[in-house]
Amino acid sequence: MLSDGRVWLVVLFGLGLMRMATADQWKITGALDQGFEYNDNIGLRVDKTPAFGYLLRPSVKAEWNTALMKVGISGSGDIRRYDDTQWNCDNFTLGADQSYTQRRHVFSLNAGYSQICSYAQQASDTGILVPNNQSESLNLSPNWSWQVTQLDRLSLSPSYSQTSFNDFGTGNNNEISNNFRDNTSYSVNLSELHEWTRRFSSNASIFFSHSEFSSSGNAFNQGTSSQIVFGGQLGGQYAITRKWSINAGAGGRWVQSPGASASGGSGDLLFGETFNVAINYKGKFDTFAVNFSRSVSPSAFGQIQDVSSFGMQYGYEISRELSFKASGNYSENQAVGQSQTQLEQKLSFYNASAELAWKFAREWRLTASYRYQMQDLAADGAQISSFLSGVRDSNAVMIHLNYNWDGLRDSR
Repeated sequence: MLSDGRVWLVVLFGLGLMRMATADQWKITGALDQGFEYNDNIGLRVDKTPAFGYLLRPSVKAEWNTALMKVGISGSGDIRRYDDTQWNCDNFTLGADQSYTQRRHVFSLNAGYSQICSYAQQASDTGILVPNNQSESLNLSPNWSWQVTQLDRLSLSPSYSQTSFNDFGTGNNNEISNNFRDNTSYSVNLSELHEWTRRFSSNASIFFSHSEFSSSGNAFNQGTSSQIVFGGQLGGQYAITRKWSINAGAGGRWVQSPGASASGGSGDLLFGETFNVAINYKGKFDTFAVNFSRSVSPSAFGQIQDVSSFGMQYGYEISRELSFKASGNYSENQAVGQSQTQLEQKLSFYNASAELAWKFAREWRLTASYRYQMQDLAADGAQISSFLSGVRDSNAVMIHLNYNWDGLRDSR
């Protein structure tokens, strides 16, 4: 199925390139970011795993649009080379998006494919960071939006995603990475938005998803399991003033606990609440945001998990050339429903960072940043080594030089 998805992604890229040749307006832009990083515990272990490395991140994006259609394709890379070579990493991502407008209807399709070293994404999911393991992901998200009246809009959003994990290179991490389970998810969301005034609108949505988890054939996690999630939510957006706005919603979800064996079977429905609150401020020189949410998502451990998070962001424009940003986020992940193919897992993760940027030319920017991470992993499983459980933290210092290419553009 993953290979079929890659074929469809190539088709979308080809269609996008052909359309670009006859577009009313088109442009191609790019960027190149390179820098140095020192991390005193890149693997987030009790026994520190320090690493110093060079990072190279190229990206390119092409867009075209006509009166009725917009198409964009993008590609990016993330190449990391460290003095401890086991943490070397080659990531790349491809993306395509298309939208078509016909009177009161808008049809769109977003697609993405990526290959990423798993440790680059597992800090906030499973809490297990191991080298020589890569995740391959594909996602497809069509959307249909219907402007029923001037004040009401109806949207239908199905989606498909698939993630698989593979070991590569050499190392003794096979037993650890065998805890990662491939997952395939199908979901659909139906939402309605009503605009009461220019400053206030409300929304309602219902959703359903089905996630399947499978192993790579290791003895501990053999077999497959699946869980379904369904529920609904009510919310709204309100512009308090020109500078302040709030977005909030609340509802409930039911998660089907998997059967007691790998062969399946019906499980109990477990109820839990979902909510999100986001407050934003945008001034002339500074910005501020705070958000608090609770939702569910599939985990690489082979289970649906509750994700509760709280975050804050602050930005200040010191001058036309200098800017400062700071952010912090705390999240708790708790497994929902268990079967004998899964692990009891709970993860607390904290991430904080600060950045000072100097834009010394139109297309050039130099940044210096600091990041702190801390996690507390509790997992009951024979394959979870003691050096991965417990509280660990890391400190990272980075210097980056970024070039933004304004690119090529044309209009007819």
